[in-house]
Amino acid sequence: MTAMAFWSKSSAFNGWRKAHFVDGAWHTTACTTSKTLEELNAHGDRWELVTAEEATARFAQANYLPVAEITEARFTDMLEVLPPMNWQGSPDSQSFKLMEMYSGNITDIFAQYGTRYFRLRDHATLTHEQIIGKVRAFIDAEGIAA
Repeated sequence: MTAMAFWSKSSAFNGWRKAHFVDGAWHTTACTTSKTLEELNAHGDRWELVTAEEATARFAQANYLPVAEITEARFTDMLEVLPPMNWQGSPDSQSFKLMEMYSGNITDIFAQYGTRYFRLRDHATLTHEQIIGKVRAFIDAEGIAA
């Protein structure tokens, strides 16, 4: 059976709850005080039943931040705030991730490309090449050289 989750469509709650199949219906927990989807939505709440994989993907997407340019001072401050995770570099670029996760395996990522500095929030598993690819796409989209 596919793992399922209740996803909140409310802007006040960015997240999901694991769903449990009990007595022929999906519930918030496996105990008798759990709620079904209909019960969750009975008071105007906005929940939907989705696969756990979809809920995880939606949560990640909702917590990403796009590439944005920052100052060299901000880049240096973030490099020195905690030991950097996966600090990588090449002759024209470098990137690192904060050790402290924003949520799950999503973290703030900092990059230097040419003489410019950037930050984004994404999966901690991104490689240096993927990070710089996102930075280059940002630079290409704005039409200004690095």
